[in-house]
Amino acid sequence: MLSLAQNSGMIIIFLRAIILFAVLLFAIRLMGKRQIGEMEPFELVITLVISELACIPMADRSIPITFGIVAILTMFVIHQLILLLSKNAKVQSFINGKPVMVINPDGIDVAAMKSLNMHVNDLLQALRTAQYFSLEEVSYGIMETNGQMTVVANKKMQDKQQTLPVPLILEGKWNEQEIAQHKFSKGSLNRLLASEKTRLKNVVLLAIDENDRMTLQKKRRGVYFKNVEVTRLD
Repeated sequence: MLSLAQNSGMIIIFLRAIILFAVLLFAIRLMGKRQIGEMEPFELVITLVISELACIPMADRSIPITFGIVAILTMFVIHQLILLLSKNAKVQSFINGKPVMVINPDGIDVAAMKSLNMHVNDLLQALRTAQYFSLEEVSYGIMETNGQMTVVANKKMQDKQQTLPVPLILEGKWNEQEIAQHKFSKGSLNRLLASEKTRLKNVVLLAIDENDRMTLQKKRRGVYFKNVEVTRLD
């Protein structure tokens, strides 16, 4: 059986949790209804800090509950202040960064990718999330400050059915898993590289779809697309 002191302690923690939850819900509702994936960096940081600030006084009775409430409301004030300052374009750029164009008519912008610490595989995943499966379908790709990809479609490709391209080389390295899974002959791929007068280390992206349509971008070169002949193992 629990002692009276233990029972009262549990009740106090229960009540503190309810109070802090109500305050936290109130603060989050005031800050807006955007989902985690749509938040600007400062909003995500504030949300994480608030959740931590709420947990500590919720469980530790030695900390006055008012400390937690004041800390949460302080974060809310900081959020509102940043929103106010962000009306200035320079301040907004400093706090949130700027949208970065990572795909243009020449293909993948390698320098822009490096500035974002992104890999080609990350870019391809972002494109798939946006319902685009080939660079040939995209004229421009812009990475927004909230981490979402905005795509301007290539109108010439809108009416053409595309099969899913398989990335075989990413940033100068073989994608061994995809090569094995789709049974591509590496010897055939090496001959393809030779015919394109390039080496493995100079390839940013090589992808081939089920119809043997190739996407190839070399370092310091624009992307191009062509039909090729490659061997697949039985």
